[in-house]
Amino acid sequence: MSKKVERTLTIAAPPERVWQAWVSEMNQWWTKPYYNDHGRVTGLHMEPKLGGRYIEKWGEDGAGFLIGTIVEWLPPLRLAYTWSERGWGGANTLIRIELQPDEQGGTRLTFIQEGFERLPDSDRMRDGYDYGCVELTGRLKAYVEKGKAG
Repeated sequence: MSKKVERTLTIAAPPERVWQAWVSEMNQWWTKPYYNDHGRVTGLHMEPKLGGRYIEKWGEDGAGFLIGTIVEWLPPLRLAYTWSERGWGGANTLIRIELQPDEQGGTRLTFIQEGFERLPDSDRMRDGYDYGCVELTGRLKAYVEKGKAG
């Protein structure tokens, strides 16, 4: 049985705006403690293309941690990428984001992260990521709708 985190929420903005905030403006709403190296992190960067890297940057000299690789890139509707942490020994999960326009001009965002069964202490990891998903998607919603992350 696949252990996964799943969350759906509505954001009062069109999919194009939500996509932009997720892909290009993540540093405006993503915060500690959700980094691999809290002391060195200078931001997150996603290369905007299929096969692009998702990196936690540790300065301007190119140092950082490769979080994952983009495996699906269909702006502004679907995005998927692998996700790993430094302590996972090369294992990863898969994150899928789907953005669907709703009748009121907003967006229904569905977030799914699966593959936790590959990780040590998978139940605890899944529970931690579930908590983080609620907090971070809430910050994304506040950022897109109100211009600040909460």
